[in-house]
Amino acid sequence: MPEKLKSVVYFLDNHEWINTVISLIMAASGIYLFFHYTASIYELFIMIGLFAILKGFLNFNTFFIIETINKHNKQKNMFLVGALVNIFIGTIIILNLVTNPLSLLVIASLWMIIDSVPYFVYVVKRKLGQEYKFNPFKITFSLIVLCSILTIVSHYTLTFGPAIPVACFLLLASANIILFQREH
Repeated sequence: MPEKLKSVVYFLDNHEWINTVISLIMAASGIYLFFHYTASIYELFIMIGLFAILKGFLNFNTFFIIETINKHNKQKNMFLVGALVNIFIGTIIILNLVTNPLSLLVIASLWMIIDSVPYFVYVVKRKLGQEYKFNPFKITFSLIVLCSILTIVSHYTLTFGPAIPVACFLLLASANIILFQREH
């Protein structure tokens, strides 16, 4: 087999390129939401539901990456549970089983936090980001909690809608994916 074809096969066989593509899609969508923050709440939540399902598959991918790196790592099961929860929450949001906007905001906020828990536990247990003066993982995870709070608060304020905190979450989550890849 030619050397170029071998490198393409190796690239496609390597699971981490999927994380890069998903993080770029999330970052582009976050930037898009900054410019189109006036989208209706139901349009926004279809987008959130799709990203919840996409992040669920990303967690499956992360599970397989951790499985190949370290077969005895107990944190990998958290990614599997997180993947199933993400897909479940995304399905609830897309099917619009809850029509109350405040309930959708609460579910979206819970999704933001639940999605971040496996990554945060993995980062803390493996002591990732310790070589920096300020641990970027702890900063981004703290900002994700702030985004989830602002998502709920956006229901009670006219200053900003839920699109801005969701855009911030998408940008932070994509930054976390890229940071997570650099540490492996």
